[in-house]
Amino acid sequence: MSKKEFLLDQLEVCRNVESWIQPLSIALENLSLEDIRWRQNESTHTICEIVNHLYFYNERWLRRFNGEIPTEMRESNASTFRNLENLTIESWQELVQRLDENLANWQLAIKEIDESKLHEQIPNFPVDANWWGALSNLCTHNTYHIGQIIYIRKAQGSWQSKEE
Repeated sequence: MSKKEFLLDQLEVCRNVESWIQPLSIALENLSLEDIRWRQNESTHTICEIVNHLYFYNERWLRRFNGEIPTEMRESNASTFRNLENLTIESWQELVQRLDENLANWQLAIKEIDESKLHEQIPNFPVDANWWGALSNLCTHNTYHIGQIIYIRKAQGSWQSKEE
């Protein structure tokens, strides 16, 4: 399996293909506003905050991958976990759709590139890193947060396991 094929597989699993983990599409199914705002305690994130965080980083890295040099981050990592003001079910669904479209755009971008790009150094990046490693880490980052979402759903009682 090439690195390109591997990344495409990882992106599918993160987005909408069931594997050893549940994909984001299933992790975010059938949620109410109360579910996405629910916080187990003051030191934990809500589902909405996690989805905002995932959208921020996936979108930022896709722009970089497509040749746009992102501006210096003016916000902290912690500030990317933000709740939406005046959240409605419609604005929540729009956010979920934007994240899904972003992940679909990632799949398309990887399908369309020559594998050699994955071995190139990331331009204007503060450390020595190639695309292959960064994108592998992005998929790991997505998977980590998908697990958090499912854990939150289990804690709040909104997760229906398919194993039962």
